[in-house]
Amino acid sequence: MYGEKLPPHDIDAEEAVNGSLLIDGTAIYKIASFLNQPDFYSERNQWLYGACLSLYQRNEAINQITVAQELDRQGKLETCGGAAYLSHLISIVPTSLDIEHYAQIVYRLSVMRHLINAGSQIAAIGYEADPDVDASLSKAEDALFRLRHGQSSRDFVHVRQVLDKYFETAPSPTTEAEGYQRPISQALSGFIGLDEFLGGFQPSDLVISAGRTSLGKTSLALSIARNAAVGQGACVALFSLEMAQEPLSFSS
Repeated sequence: MYGEKLPPHDIDAEEAVNGSLLIDGTAIYKIASFLNQPDFYSERNQWLYGACLSLYQRNEAINQITVAQELDRQGKLETCGGAAYLSHLISIVPTSLDIEHYAQIVYRLSVMRHLINAGSQIAAIGYEADPDVDASLSKAEDALFRLRHGQSSRDFVHVRQVLDKYFETAPSPTTEAEGYQRPISQALSGFIGLDEFLGGFQPSDLVISAGRTSLGKTSLALSIARNAAVGQGACVALFSLEMAQEPLSFSS
């Protein structure tokens, strides 16, 4: 039934992505983290986006001239349609502001094509009629597992995005009007120098205190935990492989 249909794709969206990059090469920062070259259905759009990625990875400018040179270096410029096709892409995209929308369309349809392929693999496993049912189910689950984990939503992020979030002023855990207290976004250690250096303990942080024996690592950890729990109302859990709960309780 599915053999009579073309796989899901949108050539207009693919051309809009590449056209947006030719207009504004810096727009690749918005999409490079989730859109890959194989996500394009059209082969020449794959090559064109691949040329943009190559320039991006070498930290070179992305525009009509540099992309044409990169395609020519790879021996694919004429196969892609030459400079005329690049000019066509620029003419059909009025602005690069919507590149994320176009890229999401290309990405979504790529996932659908992968899903169709995974379904074909699972069907083939079923037709094999292996006597080992558990092995067949494991193969089928593995096909879906590779699909889900191959489409990761977290990847390289431009440093500008990280720094913007890092330098944002964190909300203060103080009581506001009408007795409402904002949720604590980070826990302070209670040691001014340490808090200035770390900016407080964020929910995603893993901070390791290393040192020789009997230098006060446990005492420091207990002091930080007490300051966070008592002084700021943070939820704290203590795990120790050296001391029982009674000494820990008395120490804190």
